[in-house]
Amino acid sequence: MSSPRVSVILTAHNYAKHLDRAVRSVLEQSYTDFELVIVDDGSTDYTQRLLEGYAGDSRIHVVRLTGLGLAAASNRGITASKGEYLIRLDADDYFDENMLLVEAHFLDRHPNVHMVFPDYYRVDLRGGIMEHVRLPKVHDEVTLLDRSPLAAGAMYRRWCFEALGGYDETLRYQEDYDFWIRFIDRFNVYNVNLPLLYYRQHDRNMSRNFEGRMEARRQVKKKFVESKGARNSKRVLGIIPAMARQRDGQKLPLFKLGGRPLMAHSIDQALQAKVLDRLIVSTEDFEVAEAARALGADVPFLRPQELARSSVSVEETLRHLLSRLAEDEDYRPDLVAVLHLHCPFRRAAHLAEAIDTLLLYHADSVLSVSQDLTFHWRRGKEGLEPVGYQKRLLREEKEVIFKENGALYLTSAELIRAGNFLGKRISYIEMAPQESLRLENDFDFWVAEQMLQAERPAKG
Repeated sequence: MSSPRVSVILTAHNYAKHLDRAVRSVLEQSYTDFELVIVDDGSTDYTQRLLEGYAGDSRIHVVRLTGLGLAAASNRGITASKGEYLIRLDADDYFDENMLLVEAHFLDRHPNVHMVFPDYYRVDLRGGIMEHVRLPKVHDEVTLLDRSPLAAGAMYRRWCFEALGGYDETLRYQEDYDFWIRFIDRFNVYNVNLPLLYYRQHDRNMSRNFEGRMEARRQVKKKFVESKGARNSKRVLGIIPAMARQRDGQKLPLFKLGGRPLMAHSIDQALQAKVLDRLIVSTEDFEVAEAARALGADVPFLRPQELARSSVSVEETLRHLLSRLAEDEDYRPDLVAVLHLHCPFRRAAHLAEAIDTLLLYHADSVLSVSQDLTFHWRRGKEGLEPVGYQKRLLREEKEVIFKENGALYLTSAELIRAGNFLGKRISYIEMAPQESLRLENDFDFWVAEQMLQAERPAKG
């Protein structure tokens, strides 16, 4: 008996209430040259009893594990499969009946494409469609592939999986993102703009754990960049602009927040990151300069007074600083990280992630952002008109709004000198709302004080 063309790997852990819908979505495919490998990873609900009902179907093979995690379950299922093309499915999601037909035929017709993935529907617990998410078309609409598609629904060639060594079983989160960045580093991907996957949104989705997901993603980026020998390959200059304007009778960089000068929070985290070649505070004020040096930063010279006006752009200040460093010290960094002191909750991890992101995706620059899912309106001809992301049935991924929080800008020194601060290929790191707090008024400072007070017991 010949091997099936497609192997569907369905991973399940205590999702019995959704499992039957997922299994039926595979068995009812219009494309028939497939096998279904179901990996029961230590379920303690009625998953096993439900699977016994499929015992007579020759298309189904069951692999039983003892709770090894999603990455290991995926690897074991693929190892037990035989198909030339592989596609994963989580037990709480399900396929459109034409999923395998569309994607297998695409790979058949395009031998130079190694992975294909679809758009998807986001559905509620009962399967009601909440929205249709349309992903930007690879190559035509997007070339910077810094957002991975859902792992479920992506079909790829077995030999690619074997070449990459499978999923990283040391990762609890983001094993699919790790697989994605290793995949696009060596192989070609494409997407068909058809909603062929139904992604179920509920509280147990692993993707809902923002902090765990972001930390895992940072580790994935770091590991990949290190594997390429690119980490520490660039000289990175950190710059904290610290204009000495007044706030309540104090110079803003020296204004006390949590009992310490405001700029101390940015200096501490920048030094803790251990990824900077040098950290400079750019100021026109002698007192601020002395305090910055005491906190561990470098102030090689004072900024000219004509560059200390609020009307002068940061880019102009940076060009002057780089020119002076080259002229006075013959110091020419490769990258420049601008760390504004009015964002005191930017962490060392964010700076390290920004550098890894730029190196990973060969971007011109990286911004720190937070996703903006609120409703925005502008005045139109007949009244208010919606702007950007709105809650509606069709949502194009390219329409999702990211709000620049001003905490971090990473770009090349060459672009700054050329007067093109961010360049064309702009990537990002995502920060949580509380990390993105920007101090602009009295209320913001009050909130920051409360946040710092809440942190103190945990540190003690």
